[in-house]
Amino acid sequence: MPLLQHLFFITIYCSLALIAVLVGPSYIPDLSTSGAMLLGLWIFLAGVVLHEIITRRNNEEDGLAKMEALHHNQVVLRDRISWTRREIMGISEAFEAAGNSSKLSDEQNIINDALSEVNLLKTLMPRLTDPFLGLFDDETNIIQQEVQKKGQGPHTATAPKSDFLDDFRNESTRKKRDAKTEELQKVSVLSGLGETEVLSIVRQSLRDDRIDMFLQPVVTLPQRKRKFYECFSRLRTSNGQVIEPGQYVTIATRAGLITAIDNMLLFRCVQIIRKILRSGEDISFFVNLSSHTLKDQDFFDDFVEFIRGNIELAPHLIIEVGQKEFLDLKASELLSLERLMGLGCRLSLDRMTSLDMDLEALASGRVRFLKLEGWLFAQDRNETQKLLAQIRGLPIELVIEKIESEEALVQVLDQDVAYGQGYLFGEPRPAKP
Repeated sequence: MPLLQHLFFITIYCSLALIAVLVGPSYIPDLSTSGAMLLGLWIFLAGVVLHEIITRRNNEEDGLAKMEALHHNQVVLRDRISWTRREIMGISEAFEAAGNSSKLSDEQNIINDALSEVNLLKTLMPRLTDPFLGLFDDETNIIQQEVQKKGQGPHTATAPKSDFLDDFRNESTRKKRDAKTEELQKVSVLSGLGETEVLSIVRQSLRDDRIDMFLQPVVTLPQRKRKFYECFSRLRTSNGQVIEPGQYVTIATRAGLITAIDNMLLFRCVQIIRKILRSGEDISFFVNLSSHTLKDQDFFDDFVEFIRGNIELAPHLIIEVGQKEFLDLKASELLSLERLMGLGCRLSLDRMTSLDMDLEALASGRVRFLKLEGWLFAQDRNETQKLLAQIRGLPIELVIEKIESEEALVQVLDQDVAYGQGYLFGEPRPAKP
C-alpha cells in the first residue's frame, strides 16, 4: 500500500477518536469525560486493527501477483534452457556421428576440436543462464531513450573485425588497416549510460550471445614486434555499438553476471587458439579472469579437464589475475590455478599497486609475467632498480602497459624491460571468430 494511503487511513481514525473525546460529552448527555476518552481509545484501536487487516490483505494480494509473475518467468526460462540444451545435444551428436565416419579421416582433428568445444560450451550453459536474462527492459528502447536525451541519432558504424594473423605476419598491412579503421572504431563506442541501462544491455548481450572479443597487441621492446595479444570483452548492442569493460564490469559484478562474461571470453579465446594452431603461428593470449570466476570451483574443474584433454592449447593461454585478487585467494583457489599451470598454462599478475613482492615465491607459484603501469614503474628509481635486479635469473618477464606516447616509451626503454603494451602500439580491435 502506498505511503499516502497509509497516512490517509491514520488521519481518519485518529480524527474520529479525537472527535469522540472532544465532542462526545456535548452530544451524549450521559457520557462522561472519562467515558469519552475510552470511546476515543476504542475508536483508535478499532481503526488500527482495521488498518492492519486491510494492509495485510493488500500485501497478500501483491505477494500472490509477484509469485505468479515469478512462476511464469520460471516456466519461460526453463523452456528456453531446455530448447538450448536440445540444440547443443543435437550439434554434439552430429559431430560425434561425423567423427565416427571413416570418410572424414583427413578432417578428424578439426571435428574432434569442434566436438570438445561443444562439450565445453555444454558445461558453461548452467553458468550462462541467469534467472532474469531477457525478462527486463529491452535494450533497444533504453539506447533510444539515452540518445534522445543527448539529442543525437544512434551510430550504426562499427569497426571491421581484425584478422590478427595477418597483422602478426605483416606489420605494414596492419598499420595501413589501423589508419583506415581508426575513425570507425571511435564512433562505435556507446557511452553516458546509467547503471540501469548498462545492466539491461549486459543481460541482453548475454542472452543474445553478443559478447565480442577484442585483441590488443603486446610487443617486444625495443623492436616493437608483436609477441602476444591481450583479450578484452566488449558487449555489443543490437545496433552494433559496444560498451567497454570500464562501463559494465562493476555493475555486472554486483549483479552476479561477471563470471558468465569471463566464461564466454575464455571460450572465445579457445576458438582463436584453435585457429592459430592450424596456421602454425606462435602466439599466446592474456585472458583476465575476475575473482568471482577464480572462486567458481565447478567451472575451474570443468576447464581443467578440458585443457587436460586438449593439452596443445595450454602453452598459448596466459591466465591474468589482479595482484590484490591473487593475494586474497584461498588455498583451494590457488590449488585450482596450480592445476591449470601444471598443464602448461602460464600466470600473469596485473593491476599492480606495489613493487614490494616476494618474486621468488611468485616464480615458484608459476607466475611468469608481471604487468606494471608506466607510472608505477617510473615512480621510484630505487624501487625500480631493486625490482629489475631481483627479477634477473627468474622465469618472470615484465610487461609495461598503458604506454600511450613516445615520451613514455623513452622512460621504459632506459630500463631492462622485455615487453610493452598500450595505445602507442595498437588499440584493442575486434577479432574474427
